[in-house]
Formats: sequence, C-alpha cells, structure tokens
Amino acid sequence: MKNLFLFLALLLPAVACGPRDGIRTVRIAEGQDADLGTIKEIEGPVTVRLLIRNDYPDTLRPVQLYTPCGCTQARFDQKPVAPGADEILEVTYNPAYRPGPMREEIQVRYTNSPVRVRTFSITGNVVGFNHPIEEDRPYAFGEGLYMSHKVLSYGSLRPGETGDFFFRHGNGNTRKANIVFDIPDAWKPYVRMRQPGKMKADQRDTIHVKFTMPEGLDSVEFALQPRVNGKKTEDSLLIRAWKRHNIQ
Repeated sequence: MKNLFLFLALLLPAVACGPRDGIRTVRIAEGQDADLGTIKEIEGPVTVRLLIRNDYPDTLRPVQLYTPCGCTQARFDQKPVAPGADEILEVTYNPAYRPGPMREEIQVRYTNSPVRVRTFSITGNVVGFNHPIEEDRPYAFGEGLYMSHKVLSYGSLRPGETGDFFFRHGNGNTRKANIVFDIPDAWKPYVRMRQPGKMKADQRDTIHVKFTMPEGLDSVEFALQPRVNGKKTEDSLLIRAWKRHNIQ
C-alpha cells in the first residue's frame, strides 16, 4: 500500500504537467521532421507543440524564429534552455489552398549559445476540398463566367515595353462551356493571351495576359469582351495602362 501511494504521488505531478489545451505534442530531435500525418483542409489550421531536447553541454538562448512560408506560424518563449531541458515550439500550419504533400521549415536562432541556428520541419499530407468558385474568383461576369479581376491594370509602361498580368477565371456552369475573349482588332498586335476554350463544369484556370504599350499614346483603356458558348457576358474585362515618362 505504501508503494502504491508513492507511485500515485509520483504519477500525479506528471499528469498535471501534461497538455490540457488539446494541442498535440511531438518530441523530435534536431534535424528530424515532425510528421503531422493527414491534414484536412476543410478543418482549418492545425497546431502542434514540438519538444526538442538541448543535447549541448551549454545553455541555448533562443532570440528569433523564422518560417519561410506565411502558411506556417511559430511561437516560443525566449527563455534559456539548460542542457538536458526541452525547448518548446508551438507551430501552426494553415492548409488553405495547399492540397497534397507538405513540408515546412522552422528556424530557431540563438545568441551566446553553442549553436547559432537549429532547423526543424513539419510534414504531412493535405487533403483538399472543392472551394466555392466565388472565393477566389469573386466577379460574376454572367453566363456562368467567374473571374478574379474586372480590370487588368498594367500601371506605367514605356512605349514598346511589355507588362504581364495573371488573372483567374472559372466555368461556374453545371455543364461544359466554350469561353473566349474577343480582342478588338486595333489592339490585337498589343495583346497576347491564351484563350480558355472548352472548360468542364466548375473547371478553373489562370490566364497570363501580356500587353505591350503602343507608341504615341499617353494612356490606354479598352475592353476584352468574354463570350460563353458564343453569347456575350454582361460585363467585359478592362485593360488599363499609361505612358511612363522619363524623369530627368
């Protein structure tokens, strides 16, 4: 009985120190990946707590965190980590619009420590879902055509200079549609783009439009008229640009 009480006395503090916030805790070694397994995009950001032992003979003094991707946020306490103690990082990964395998790095930088930088990684596989077309193509042009922009603004260009613009479009119809953009004859020498053509129901894509500023004009504005199955949409897509003047 005495041994049982002693066991419980030792066990309770360990349980009390365990995480109570529901955040998954993973212990990894330096240079080792923390596998988050399957991540469902529809469930939103996932957070994991990383425990990394300080195996150096001296204290680590963390001062800065760095994550190359905005999809990954990391938090830590700027407290010295004694030899044999755990450094604790809380990492949140946002899987939005990132289906498929993922691997993101977290760098911890130190001062007055036996090492300047330690790098850790989280890995996993994101299961995506079909977002509503209006989420990233919010403009309904009519006839089931959705696009990310109403105006392609190229800003200031020198005569003869070519600018680039990417815009998203999608077929919001429940059946196939043939989508083309009518380019006015006068502007065909200055506009280069791929026509969408036949698109499946709910198919989405991105178009790269190159525009070359003509000589002799201070500003430009004209419309590309979309057609869906030969029928004009209610709205048209504007192209705007203006002449860049040399500054003496």
